[in-house]
Amino acid sequence: MHTGSAIFVDFDNVFTALWGLDEDLAMRFASNPADWLAGLAGTGAGDAPRRWLVARCYMNPSGSVSTPGDQRDRIWFYKFRGCFVQAGFEVVDCPTLARGAKNAADIRIVIDVLDLLGHRTRFEEFVFVSGDSDFTPLLHRLRAEDRRTTIISPGHLSSAYAAVAEHVMGFDRIAALLDGARHQPREPLEGGGEQGEQPSSSDEESFALLVRRRYDEALRPLNISALSHEVRREIPNAKSSEWFGKGTFRKALEGLFLPNVRFSQHMLWDGQRHKAPETMDDTALLPSAVPDIAGLSTIQG
Repeated sequence: MHTGSAIFVDFDNVFTALWGLDEDLAMRFASNPADWLAGLAGTGAGDAPRRWLVARCYMNPSGSVSTPGDQRDRIWFYKFRGCFVQAGFEVVDCPTLARGAKNAADIRIVIDVLDLLGHRTRFEEFVFVSGDSDFTPLLHRLRAEDRRTTIISPGHLSSAYAAVAEHVMGFDRIAALLDGARHQPREPLEGGGEQGEQPSSSDEESFALLVRRRYDEALRPLNISALSHEVRREIPNAKSSEWFGKGTFRKALEGLFLPNVRFSQHMLWDGQRHKAPETMDDTALLPSAVPDIAGLSTIQG
């Protein structure tokens, strides 16, 4: 038996909240949705696992966050679109409709949920990956329709929003899902091998060349999370190889023995060529919420 579930991801809301708490966790959430989606499927109510009948991700393609230390360096949300498509999500683009306005993801989610209530398939559970308390009236409606609801959000939730849901998963649960997927043992294959792509020597060489080039060309300290994302995009097998046997991206960087390299929690730089970040207090390096880049997608009216 399984629970027929529908999941709705308000990408901008969750990624921005995660980015403010843990940049590496945010990048893993956005880059590897198949991992946490599979983990979430096994945590349904009672002993029944979830079966995802509908999986939708709502994203502003022109949205972004700034990287610590340099407000001009940004991570654009559209770059994660393919990750969610490959994980089996239907991605719904939700650009801002007026300059300076928020996107309409919450309205689109409400419309889609109400449509599913009248669907010939009965959806037993609705999962909302969002901290937006505007969904509170919708959750009241779902409860009246005898449907289970789950909220997944890393940030603070209003008491009214959390109270109406049957299950609430916060930052610690999201981290556990991602860590559990990362450390899940691989099943042995016939012949003694393991599942998954194994890194070739050319992959490790490409990794070293890419990082050294970015390091040598950098005019200022490099953001480690942004560099990790670039490496995973250019060398897909890097992460699945547990960073070439080093375990973490940071240890893989340290193994390159870059000249005069210095590290903080979020940044790396050349101690001779670059000016060190102004503060070594990593909380000061976290970006505040940034407005949508509405000019790229504004509909003139």
